[in-house]
Amino acid sequence: MRLLICFIFVFTWVSACAPTSKKHRKRYRKAYTTNQPVPKQKPKTSRSEPIPRPTPPVKSSSVKTSLLPTILNEQDESLMILIRAGKYLAGKGGLPNSGKLNYNKSSYLNLAAFYIDRTEITVTQFRKYQSHYNEKLFTNGKDCPNCPAMGINWIQASKYCLWAGKRLPQEEEWEAAARGANNFSYPWGKRFLSLRSNLLGKEDGYLFSAPVGSFLSGASASGLVDMVGNVWEWVGKKQSAKSQSKTRITKGGGWTSNKDQARISFRNHVDLKMNNPTFGFRCAKSLMQKR
Repeated sequence: MRLLICFIFVFTWVSACAPTSKKHRKRYRKAYTTNQPVPKQKPKTSRSEPIPRPTPPVKSSSVKTSLLPTILNEQDESLMILIRAGKYLAGKGGLPNSGKLNYNKSSYLNLAAFYIDRTEITVTQFRKYQSHYNEKLFTNGKDCPNCPAMGINWIQASKYCLWAGKRLPQEEEWEAAARGANNFSYPWGKRFLSLRSNLLGKEDGYLFSAPVGSFLSGASASGLVDMVGNVWEWVGKKQSAKSQSKTRITKGGGWTSNKDQARISFRNHVDLKMNNPTFGFRCAKSLMQKR
């Protein structure tokens, strides 16, 4: 009996000291061999940290427009820029009929604030008033809905502005909008720069009329474009030095004008019924004007 107990004790001790079987060793084998590098795990992002999203770009055009003191005229959907009240350089009653302004005979006039169209009235806008208007007569047979309305006389321009709830700008208002508070000969400065307006020749890229706003580098300090070149612009009759009731003034020069005719101070006296291909217009609006 003692021998049997000793045998059982020895067998149990030997079994406990024996090496582990292959079946059990597989449970603890490494998942990667010693020669294979273990890939690094990316640190987990905390749930509390929001995932960054790219910010959509802000359009520069929308920023510039929002900073300008502007209104949108409901009738013809024209953008109008505010010209603030103040003193602006203008000529006395003795303004020369042509040529540049004599600053020795000039003075500063107090003007009330007013709005003026940022661009010349376009073909599209004029068609809202006169549906049968055809610009192809002045564009070599081509469609140009964004070109200025051309071949417009003073009566037609006045009636359009009245229809749109506006009026033609007075000459001193037109000059204030073109020159600003500066002593400029041109909207951009005192020196003529040929590539900033659509005048005589094709050096500027246009032999005839150009779509409005094609020369942003020639804009005035107030943001108005094409105050020089493209088409002559009609103004009101208040400052006309001539006694003839049938004469009116156009300003700014057209695509057939030279640099002297394009000066802000230049006055072009013409018959108010003249339908010249280079004649167009823009409108103005007093702050107290209704509609």
